[in-house]
Amino acid sequence: MIIRLGFVSIAMAIYQNTPSSTFTYKLFSQRPREEAIQRAIDIGRSNLAATQRILYYNAAHGIHLFRLSSQLIPLATHPDVKIDVAAAYKKELQQLGDFAKAHDIRLSMHPNQYTLLNGSDTVVEASIQDLVYHAAILDGMGLDPSAIINIHVGGVYGDKEAATQRLFAKILEVPEQVMRRLTFENDDKTYTLEETLAVSQKVQRPCMLDLHHDWCNPSTASPAELLPQIAQTWGDLPLKIHVSSPKAAKDTKEFRSHADYIEPDQLIAFLKTCKEAGLTRVDVMIEAKMKDYALFRLAEQLGKIRGVKRLDGGILAW
Repeated sequence: MIIRLGFVSIAMAIYQNTPSSTFTYKLFSQRPREEAIQRAIDIGRSNLAATQRILYYNAAHGIHLFRLSSQLIPLATHPDVKIDVAAAYKKELQQLGDFAKAHDIRLSMHPNQYTLLNGSDTVVEASIQDLVYHAAILDGMGLDPSAIINIHVGGVYGDKEAATQRLFAKILEVPEQVMRRLTFENDDKTYTLEETLAVSQKVQRPCMLDLHHDWCNPSTASPAELLPQIAQTWGDLPLKIHVSSPKAAKDTKEFRSHADYIEPDQLIAFLKTCKEAGLTRVDVMIEAKMKDYALFRLAEQLGKIRGVKRLDGGILAW
């Protein structure tokens, strides 16, 4: 079984290289409109250049899994701005996609917690616009459906069953270019892994297992018990999971927060289950504060397990 490790948004080892530089609407509104739009486009171009540096770094260090920042293009979906991402950044996106494909780097995106499909009509409308923006970036890169857009099921609004049914109704409004990339992740407070899996099965989209979230908000069945059903939702796409470690003890408020590094025991146990189940590949997205540094430490720890061989910076075989 091949294990591929990845990290999120920023490479800590690259000095002053952020792909998330911002341009607020307040600053936008203080300039002449054409000048302000050009400024927003230029900042987006700088963010894409920073992303390219990270992909160079990943390729050089054998990292084949990476989550792009959702803040690449400032104000792209703001109702008073609306930047056509595909047109404005055609060359840059194509270059990024060509590089990722040439170096077998699987990319993904994860909109913020406000992007959900079971809220009010206004919330859902804004969320769909945000998802279309994310899809435009991945489509502009020419990436296949393994480059996913991951979201949570959403809010409960006092009635979880009704909220779930609303998602089933509103998801019919989601454009095909978004649906082909959409995955649903269990969260740390409301929708458990079992509940998220049921949603994924209903809408026929992959279920993204977050091990830390399941620890915070457990299902009746364990991730290991649910693995066959989770894997089935991915179809021909490689299974992808999230891993993080709590910042503090379970009886504290910071248990849900991410630690700097990964404590590997929980992950090792799950990966062993994956191996025993006959999976040929698992992609592991590391959600840790120390980003790439956390990846290298985890890769070193996993490489010390008997029977595990480290093949590259972020790739192991078990």
